[in-house]
Amino acid sequence: MIVSDSFGRPWRTGIVDVAIGVSGLRPLEDWRGRRDANGYELRSTVVAVADEIASAAELVRRKTAGVPAAVVRGLDVAGEGTAQELLMPPERDMFR
Repeated sequence: MIVSDSFGRPWRTGIVDVAIGVSGLRPLEDWRGRRDANGYELRSTVVAVADEIASAAELVRRKTAGVPAAVVRGLDVAGEGTAQELLMPPERDMFR
């Protein structure tokens, strides 16, 4: 389950939904060490899976339609984790 809310982003226009609560899934998928299509090693790619799901769900729920939930199927993201993992550590946060 993901609880989400709309979120503005620095250096970007518009809002997206992001995960503010997560249960029963891994919120991040670490791709560091994998190879891209050209064979280059990925060194910093960590995918915010929970945020991507939240944004995709918002596209079908529509902001003002009054639809409180969406079911997303076909993803292999089961696991454990919390939305806390999605927050930037203070030592890497450019806005604190």
